[in-house]
Amino acid sequence: MVIQIRTVHSIAKIISGRKVFVELPDGASLHELLRNMTGTYGQDFYDAVCDETGYPELRVAILVNGTSAAVLGGAEMLLKDGDDVLILPVTSGG
Repeated sequence: MVIQIRTVHSIAKIISGRKVFVELPDGASLHELLRNMTGTYGQDFYDAVCDETGYPELRVAILVNGTSAAVLGGAEMLLKDGDDVLILPVTSGG
């Protein structure tokens, strides 16, 4: 299956663009997608997206087809062919 990944800012710099397509086995989870992308884009991607436990909940907001992955099952949610995954860095400041 093919998943479209979109992102902005610092993560877009890491993956050399705002949109990439990733091929995964059928039934892969969001966690497997992030692991695959870490294999492709390296430690900089991992550090930008995942916390020390390997999950993205505190570092980025992830939307799958416009819905927060957190309400769809988090990193363990299963993806489907054609899903659109938006990874947004969490910003803070004042």
